[in-house]
Amino acid sequence: MSFSVASFFHPYSKFLHGAAYNLHQNLEGLGVVSSSFTERDEAGKVIASYWSPDQAMVITLGFLVMLALLLIPLLSAAAYTVGKKRGLFCFFALLILPGVLNCLGLFPIINYLPTRYAINGVGKLGSEVGLIPLLMLCAITGWGVMVLLYDNLNLTERFRQIYDHFWFPLALVAAVFFVADNGANEDTALLNGATVNVQDASGYLLSQIRRYDDYCKANGLDDLRSCQWSRDSQWTFTHIKEGEAGYFIEFAPDDSRGFYAANRRTVSDDDVNAIRKEIAEYNQRLCPVKYFSSDISRSSPLSSTCEYVPYHYCSARPDGPPGIVDEGIGSHTVALASECIIPRLAAAKPYLKQLSALVSQHEKAKNHRWLYFLAVALAIGAKVALSTTKLCLIDARPVADRRIILRAVRYRLGQCVRFMKRLLIDCGQWAGLVAIRVFKRFKRG
Repeated sequence: MSFSVASFFHPYSKFLHGAAYNLHQNLEGLGVVSSSFTERDEAGKVIASYWSPDQAMVITLGFLVMLALLLIPLLSAAAYTVGKKRGLFCFFALLILPGVLNCLGLFPIINYLPTRYAINGVGKLGSEVGLIPLLMLCAITGWGVMVLLYDNLNLTERFRQIYDHFWFPLALVAAVFFVADNGANEDTALLNGATVNVQDASGYLLSQIRRYDDYCKANGLDDLRSCQWSRDSQWTFTHIKEGEAGYFIEFAPDDSRGFYAANRRTVSDDDVNAIRKEIAEYNQRLCPVKYFSSDISRSSPLSSTCEYVPYHYCSARPDGPPGIVDEGIGSHTVALASECIIPRLAAAKPYLKQLSALVSQHEKAKNHRWLYFLAVALAIGAKVALSTTKLCLIDARPVADRRIILRAVRYRLGQCVRFMKRLLIDCGQWAGLVAIRVFKRFKRG
């Protein structure tokens, strides 16, 4: 048990700190704020950069503290409107209750902070516990504003009915969100599946390329273009195998020629065709296909070298021109299936790019929906306020008991205006007297 100022304000500081962290995470996902910072020297040149969510969140926390301070007089006025002195007493009792309980050691320990923070995390929503403070702030704001509006604008039951027309359609939006989330999950699953397929196909081809590289070394064929390609291309397929969809979209070649170029910037069609012909000869040498007619053939038996390529790796037709390889290579056992896997990888890039764009849109939509729920909390608070006004029979109050806050504000504003007028008049009279005395002194002199 610790009766101190720090102990009393601890629940409120944690409440606002957690709210600020979660709000900042979502705003960063929307690109409104950033946790990235740069350091510059005296000449203005960037000398260092770093990420600090704690430092970036200070501004968001400052706005929430200002909102909380503004809510105290707002809710005090609303509580007084509802229950006069009794309502005001209940409000302040509830307001100080967390601090008192914490001083007595009875307030529970609640962690509002998210378990992790994602820099530029599109679609990251923070902690579900951290959302509670924001929902509460929005709800009590809506409640206080609506109570004051209802009383001071002399609203009636007719306004409640009009508000219900606005309120009920909000429930229908939940169905839209359900369908949107279902579509987002399907697109994410498709992207993950396509990424795994690309990674597996690259790994499968990489193992065959390494065997071909060993074959070239064992037979002294290092000067063949295809053997040089087998050495140079391993870096490309290794990184595709280990990388995610973003890496494949950003760095993978756009077409089959790019895969045959390996680490070279450009490669001619003649070089590509030469590599493909040498690989076709390698396949025919190790895994010969016997043709009985144009439609009937027999592949080599399965072995550690000759393999049937899985269909989902080899679903693309070989590139042209015709005659370099058999277009039915996917139905034969081969030692190196580059003729169908490389076109498959090249065709996968635009598909993954399209899926990735859809998933990115869905991720950003999560942040927008999160903000929508805050708006719904505001509307819920207003709806509860209308029920509060009905429960307290505000409509049945005499005219003298309505618009209490508005009359008090008008009275105080009138006092301020009268005080300012009196102050200006007194200042004018004083300035006039001073001017007269100064004039008389100059006249005597």
